[in-house]
Amino acid sequence: MDNSIRNRLLTILFVFGLGIYALLPSLRYAMLSEESISNLSKEEVDYYDAKTIKQGLDLKGGIYIVLEVDLPQLINNLAKNKDNNFDLFLIDLKNEYNSTSGDFFSIFEELADKNDLKLPRYFINYGKTRDQIIAQLSLQSEDSIRRVIEIIQNRVDQFGVAEPTIQKQGNNRVIVELAGIQDSERARDLLQSTALLELMIVKDIESTNALIRQLDSITATSNEEAVNDNNEINELFETTGSDNLNFSSLLISVGGNLAISSKNLSSFKNILSQANVKQILDATNSTFLISNSSIALVNEIGEEEESYILYHLFNNAELTGGVIEDAQMRLSQAGVTAGQAVVEVEMNSEGSREWARITGANINNRIAIVLDRKVHMAPVIRSQIFGGGTVIEGLDSIEEAEDIAIVLRAGALPVPVTIAEERTVGASLGADSVTKGTLSMAIGLLLVVFFIVVFYKMSGIIASFSVMWTLILLLGVLALLEATLTLPGIAGLILTVGMSVDANVIIFERIKEELRNGKSVRSAIDSGYERAITTIVDANLTTGIAAAVLYQYGSGPIKGFATVLFWGIIVSMFTAIIVTRFVFDFATSRKNIEKLSI
Repeated sequence: MDNSIRNRLLTILFVFGLGIYALLPSLRYAMLSEESISNLSKEEVDYYDAKTIKQGLDLKGGIYIVLEVDLPQLINNLAKNKDNNFDLFLIDLKNEYNSTSGDFFSIFEELADKNDLKLPRYFINYGKTRDQIIAQLSLQSEDSIRRVIEIIQNRVDQFGVAEPTIQKQGNNRVIVELAGIQDSERARDLLQSTALLELMIVKDIESTNALIRQLDSITATSNEEAVNDNNEINELFETTGSDNLNFSSLLISVGGNLAISSKNLSSFKNILSQANVKQILDATNSTFLISNSSIALVNEIGEEEESYILYHLFNNAELTGGVIEDAQMRLSQAGVTAGQAVVEVEMNSEGSREWARITGANINNRIAIVLDRKVHMAPVIRSQIFGGGTVIEGLDSIEEAEDIAIVLRAGALPVPVTIAEERTVGASLGADSVTKGTLSMAIGLLLVVFFIVVFYKMSGIIASFSVMWTLILLLGVLALLEATLTLPGIAGLILTVGMSVDANVIIFERIKEELRNGKSVRSAIDSGYERAITTIVDANLTTGIAAAVLYQYGSGPIKGFATVLFWGIIVSMFTAIIVTRFVFDFATSRKNIEKLSI
């Protein structure tokens, strides 16, 4: 064996060995039963997650969610000096935008002109003219969506989803595909949570009682008018007008705290939404928030009712989640919460200084830890706290604590998002796709092998060998790249088989043409490869450019197809030009072959 053939053999063996080595974890994992998979240790699970070929949403099952950014709320957040005119404009904007599919800022501009809204009054920080303000608000919208995508990406990464697909759709939507996730409710909460952490001082009992008396006087007057207007209707339907209650009649005293029954929450919110009530709350710098989780209270007839603790807070937050440096789920080690899941929060230097100032100035006062406008706990500050550490308790489960820690570390969404569309792909559907895709690939491969063996005889067997190694090497490359295989990716595998055979057919036809011209076997092989290689490279180069464009501008499944197609081109050219050429050279170098089976 001459040095050229030996060197080529070593190169081919190295490439084949690398491909098999990369593919082995995927083969081993595929051979495991469901029981064996469930018994894997964390280290083994991490190993297989890192080394095996990942499956996309359409193969593995999972969740497909379309999130819609609340642009009207973003405008509300950016506005300053808001008044009743702006509130009415915002209501019209929400209604118009939700009822049409037009461009948001075109609707915004049209309604602003219609309502004669003086934009510089509310958006002075974003320009002095209407056009400047709208242009800047549009930029703020685009920036907010980019931040939403980045924050959701961080949350999903920490959630542990392999190869998620997160991409922008249109002007205000984000597509999220989470393969392998079946707990749709937990994923929905993780994605939608704005994760706005606020530390707010609880008002004292005297202030709370004074405010309740004021609200009672307002609601009593409103109820008298409502009763007079609706008296005949109430008599006709024998109703008691339960929605028209005094504010204090909705409240329950529970061990020094106030509570409200879940059945009265609607009436409670209606009262707080009244304009005169809002004025009093603004004047007293007050807000009412309820607890994150409910409690069971026994009512006057001895039945248990679902209720929530009610907190009367200063409306302005003393500190927000922007100062958080780290948040981790822990199991409490002491006190009545021992063994329960808590979230330990660490603040940056600025937050630590502020936290020390806040706790030092409010000793013996209560401070509420508020996440997404729900109070998780409201402990009494016993002493000044240095170091910027605090703990969030009152969580229902370890999963909730882990999710809260994730969203706090990733940061708060700059604007609320809602779920516009949601689909769950079952694991059985994904398994069925894998089975059918594998079967179609196997059938296609067998038909191709049968054709080339019948048509090209012994040379066809060599081509079949190269085609099978093309698939093995391509799957190995996908494993090394930690790429995600989707159903379009399986289509790319099948296409690669066809392209690999196509290259061999071009070479074999060139060799047959040279043999018909009277050349020897050795000379025909050399001339056949030399004449075919230009055609093969040209054809594959144009296909490779198309694959690169698809990858750059395509969505998740299209990218999966483009990845398989691109690497399939490279691998098929390697096996068709180098591997089969080596086999022919090796066979003809040992003895003088006068006839070629082709």
